[in-house]
Amino acid sequence: MVHPYNGKRKGISLVEMTIAVILFGLVSAIALLYYRSLFNIDLTAKKARVAALMDQAYQLSGAYDVYVAQEGVAPLDENLSDFTAPNVLILRSLPRDIREMTSRGWELNQSITAPTNGRPGFRLRLDLNGTSYTSLKDDDIYCAIFNREMNRSIELNVTNNTNFGSIASLSTNPIYGDAFCYSQLVGANYKHWIVILK
Repeated sequence: MVHPYNGKRKGISLVEMTIAVILFGLVSAIALLYYRSLFNIDLTAKKARVAALMDQAYQLSGAYDVYVAQEGVAPLDENLSDFTAPNVLILRSLPRDIREMTSRGWELNQSITAPTNGRPGFRLRLDLNGTSYTSLKDDDIYCAIFNREMNRSIELNVTNNTNFGSIASLSTNPIYGDAFCYSQLVGANYKHWIVILK
């Protein structure tokens, strides 16, 4: 005996199954994209800190130029208080330390490079050596990111305790220009400095 159709059916149609498969594929693709961006979140955070550091460097470089134009002489105070002095007021406040990168902050030096071609500029020592990666120090990564931001042809991959080159060699190498991160051997380890030459 055949039962009459009462509006209810068993199972799903081919169209419904196709729509479900397409939706599942879309959700999986979106989840994979979010997973990949989440996986690189540590590197992205480091790049953001380097970008903030570069912004500070440009502010200090501009303040230096304004000071020289306004006062007729170069600022001499290593701790940058000349820029916030009441008689000049070029900057309202000095750049804050980026606590994941340095505890010392920027300093002004009137002869950063070798004595034969000494130029004034700003230096910042990367001195926290965090260990969020198991085999790399954060300072090595920050230095590589900074150099790559200055010139895209510079390699980003680094190893632990990387030597990025001396200040004398980098300041005369046209690939680096007036802003770069260099290394200085201290004991058995390399310490890294970011420098902006004037």
